Amino acid sequence: MTKLDPTALFERLAADIPGDLHANLFVTGSLAAAYHFQAQLEGRAINTKDADLVVHPAGNIDSCLQVAGRLIYLGWTRTTECYASPKANPTEELRAVRLYPPGSHDYFIEFLGLPESGQQQAKRWMPVRLDDGWYGLPSFRFLGVTCLGRLASRVGLEYASPAMMSLANLLSHPKVGTERIESGPMLGALRAAKDLGRVVALARLTGRDETERWLPQWRAAMESCFPTEWKRLALRLGDGLKELLGDADALEDAWKTTDIGLLNGMGVAPTMLRATGERLHLDLIAPLTKLARVG
Repeated sequence: MTKLDPTALFERLAADIPGDLHANLFVTGSLAAAYHFQAQLEGRAINTKDADLVVHPAGNIDSCLQVAGRLIYLGWTRTTECYASPKANPTEELRAVRLYPPGSHDYFIEFLGLPESGQQQAKRWMPVRLDDGWYGLPSFRFLGVTCLGRLASRVGLEYASPAMMSLANLLSHPKVGTERIESGPMLGALRAAKDLGRVVALARLTGRDETERWLPQWRAAMESCFPTEWKRLALRLGDGLKELLGDADALEDAWKTTDIGLLNGMGVAPTMLRATGERLHLDLIAPLTKLARVG
């Protein structure tokens, strides 16, 4: 996997994507996290070449068409996994829009969509028609919380905050499950272990004093995004993390993925991940669960 400097990659993204398109995009995922914690990472590169770009507002297919079409016109090229379908259906067979910048394969961007209010599917594919056929814009049910409290980078591009990325991953995985990663250096690892491990990594990098301040942000985000069901969701919020911490094999997967990811080179052992996860549950998840029961 290619290692890239997160600050340099943000600068390249901001330069490679025309400035007038920035308003409808923000960065999430490992790149956003690494950029935010660049001081703690002490200039270390990150193991990724994938920049996740979320198109907003929710359900805005026109924005995706405008951005992707413009970039292709400017010389961005499709990755080998990005190819058109002659039909819009079945949507789950459509390929995601993944583009390399002009003249380079150093990194690629992948477009994600925000869920519309009321989406119940964990993942919904929205068909998008480009010049050569149909593609899919994946919309994850809980990704919408990352749109709240976005942060501004020094180069102008916005990115999701650690608090909201953590909440989205916790909501997405009330159980560890059995789904495994099918490619890349994390091949074979439990997908939920990777995502929940990132939650723990984000909490560890943030520090306990700061993560304790996430509680009102989490409650406000859940009430805003899921007004009729936030209490039910809050009551199960920590179930997946609790299962992960109690399962030695799943915790090992979480450690492996964080050790080649955000916590690379920091010497964080599985026992240290467990301790951070337990503190996160005590400081944040348990109080939010209590608020859901009484409020």
